[in-house]
Amino acid sequence: MDITSYYETISNPIETKNTVKKSRFIASIEEIKNEEEARLFLKSIIKQFPDATHHCWAYKYGVGEKAIEQYSDGGEPANSAGPPILQAIKKEKVTNVMVVVSRYFGGIKLGISGLVQAYRLTALRGLRAAGKAKKMPLREFIIENIEYQALGNIMQSIESQAGRIDDIQYREIISIKAYLPEKCKKWIAEIVKNATRGRGKVQPGGIRWYRIQ
Repeated sequence: MDITSYYETISNPIETKNTVKKSRFIASIEEIKNEEEARLFLKSIIKQFPDATHHCWAYKYGVGEKAIEQYSDGGEPANSAGPPILQAIKKEKVTNVMVVVSRYFGGIKLGISGLVQAYRLTALRGLRAAGKAKKMPLREFIIENIEYQALGNIMQSIESQAGRIDDIQYREIISIKAYLPEKCKKWIAEIVKNATRGRGKVQPGGIRWYRIQ
């Protein structure tokens, strides 16, 4: 993922229902980060609704050119279920999400156009009920060799940049694990240098995605 940007995903996992000509459609929606999580989610839904006639699904994770998209018609006619579900995900402009629509056949055939509309509408309703959340990438920084008199200044500086303080080790010399936007790399090094009179050390680490709204 592009570490200079943010992405939108669902706010909450959800399950919604829709009935079309006696067929029952159940949309189960979950946030995912990779193919393995998608596989496990699908497995859990099949276990939850073992007697459903079809389990059709689509997912998307990642952003930009590196985004991965997959779908399955789950035994329905080709392109009548999976693509409409994926279309709903794209319409809502979310990623890192999987939608599984389980169908219980009600005895009335819907036709190709009817299936497309039913799966797309069921997925859309579920996605809108799940809401949206923005997530942004923050870089891990391990800050060491901090004296007690410098701690307050450094903590306030981190919080002023929408940073997160993950852990503080209180020993004779303090260390902090914090997360900050990538753009703050040079800035936090300068803050620590000034607050500790050059004694402090800043070691950048990996990326973690945090919900910002």
